[in-house]
Amino acid sequence: MRRSPVYCDKEGEEVNIPAITGDPCIHCKCQANKQVKCEREVCLSHKGCYLFSLGGVTEKKKCCDLCKGCIYNGKEYSNKAEWIDSKDPCKRLTCQCYHNCRSPVPPQPGTCCPTCPDCSSADSKEGDIELAMPETDPCVTCICMGNSSTCTKKACPVLPCPSSKQVHRRGVCCPECTGNRKVHDMNGKCLIGMQIYQKGDNFQKDLCTLCTCNAHHNDSTIVCHRQSCPPLQCRPEHRVRDGKECCPRCRDPEEKKAVCVVNGKMHEDGSTWRLEKCTHCSCRNGQVQCSVEPCEARPSCPAGHTLKKSPGACCPVCVEDDGVCTVFGDPHYRTFDGRIFNYQGSCKYVLSKDCTNRTFSVEVLNEARYSKEYSWTKSVTIKANGTKLRLGQNMKIHVNHKPVKLPYIQLGVLTVSQEDQNVLVRTNLGLKVLWDGNSYLEVSVPSPFKDHLCGMCGNYNGDPQDDFKAKNGKIVATAGDFGNSWRVGKMKKCVMSQPVHEERRRTGEQHVRAMRECNVLKSPAFTPCHRTVSPKPYYNSCYLDAGECRPRDRCYCETLTAYARQCARAGKELGDWRTATGCDAKLIARQSDAPAPSTSSRCRDGQQFLPCAPACKRTCRKPKRDKTCRRPCRPGCYCPPGTVYHRRRCTPLDECPPS
Repeated sequence: MRRSPVYCDKEGEEVNIPAITGDPCIHCKCQANKQVKCEREVCLSHKGCYLFSLGGVTEKKKCCDLCKGCIYNGKEYSNKAEWIDSKDPCKRLTCQCYHNCRSPVPPQPGTCCPTCPDCSSADSKEGDIELAMPETDPCVTCICMGNSSTCTKKACPVLPCPSSKQVHRRGVCCPECTGNRKVHDMNGKCLIGMQIYQKGDNFQKDLCTLCTCNAHHNDSTIVCHRQSCPPLQCRPEHRVRDGKECCPRCRDPEEKKAVCVVNGKMHEDGSTWRLEKCTHCSCRNGQVQCSVEPCEARPSCPAGHTLKKSPGACCPVCVEDDGVCTVFGDPHYRTFDGRIFNYQGSCKYVLSKDCTNRTFSVEVLNEARYSKEYSWTKSVTIKANGTKLRLGQNMKIHVNHKPVKLPYIQLGVLTVSQEDQNVLVRTNLGLKVLWDGNSYLEVSVPSPFKDHLCGMCGNYNGDPQDDFKAKNGKIVATAGDFGNSWRVGKMKKCVMSQPVHEERRRTGEQHVRAMRECNVLKSPAFTPCHRTVSPKPYYNSCYLDAGECRPRDRCYCETLTAYARQCARAGKELGDWRTATGCDAKLIARQSDAPAPSTSSRCRDGQQFLPCAPACKRTCRKPKRDKTCRRPCRPGCYCPPGTVYHRRRCTPLDECPPS
């Protein structure tokens, strides 16, 4: 609904219109055409003002809120105003004077600041030239006037807002308040930040500022005196403040330290570095001092440790050997702690397992090969990091039930490769498994697995006496009870191990063959290791296997392999014992494809075949063993004891012609 015009008589006179002019922001005046025109007052922006008085605080009601000003010496000043004391031109509340010259000129009459007489420049134009603001203090400004320069520093006012409302913009001298706050009549009190002070109160705003509350009946002003700090010639990060001092200072320069330069590279005083693998150098007062790390000439390691040189190290150190468990023959076991026993059960067994953290397990499947009384390791199953690996006969490898070809690599889990006619499995846990594709097996674990393992390889705690710890945790007396406790899988086809009567084999040709094949352990090929590793338990294992195994399979070679590898781990490297004993893999493979020849077809003239026959034969001229013969034994024909080779036949010693 449109209002009808309102008429008036006097032009320019304010007209009061009920329900309209009651709003202090609306003013109505009489126009020349005697009509009344009303306009709304537009309030100024309050940007940059934190405290302002509410409209209507004074006697006459006002429309807009006004930014709170100051009253100083009875005179009112608006917000952000700057003024100079007329009696003292140097007393300017927002100005401090500085100079950047060695010999400043005193201030001229009526001026405050000194000047510098060295501001001439060939390229300067007439008039005032504003010089560059110092990088370390944005509050300092220098002006070149003719041939002299004057520098002033702006003093920042004390802000009425709390510190949480203050912002300091990059490159700007003084901080500013953000937001605003309305205040009413303080009744003779002063407000700054979040604090209220009484009239006449003196208080310390900060280390550089002392303030006083000057309150009036309808307004209040806080007068602050702030010490202005001179500009510093160091960067902000190099400034320090001592105790309760207002102004910071530049940190005292540190004493310059000597440095060493080697091959163009600088080293600080006191630093050390490695020049070569075994040479260590240091910088001392600018001088390079180097020394060679001495290594022990012939270091010795305790039992179970080996001297090794780690990458980047100068001297070798003694490192604890891996624990090794060996399975060989029909089958025989040597635990991690060195206990050797025989167990002939036909089933699946836990060979070794991490019983603490369950990181891996190794299981073996033993089956009867030649009779129901003896078994041989048919396959090996390794479980580690969620991967299942099966090692079968004739080098057949399956990973997660799928056949694979060698080499096989599963990053971060394991690698499978072929080394010296064997399959070698390496896992990222440090577990290693060596398998010959027939029945010989080695399981190696690093020393951190000590006291964490269980199974037929023992607990790996350094004590062979408690290796017969059954699955229920109890120590049992016999190898049969021990092995039977670690059976796993389906039990219907399993055969429990029974005591073996060795006398059954020690008859006739089997006894002769066992003696002949196993006596190789006493030959010169192995004697260098006898004092370090006893051959007796290996001889017993070999004797058992000889009566069960076919001659063509040369099962004694597994026992010799187990003994030779144990000698190597003990630091006794043997020569080419495989060729000397007929255990070379290629020789066995060739002869296993053909029918086994009889003793008479192998050798003639009354000689017998020996897997480790002396290289130098005895004759009537040399009836005794030739000590000058240095050649190792080798497979071949040799005259039986008590006879020598003479005129193409084995002749008894008493039939030899006189020399």
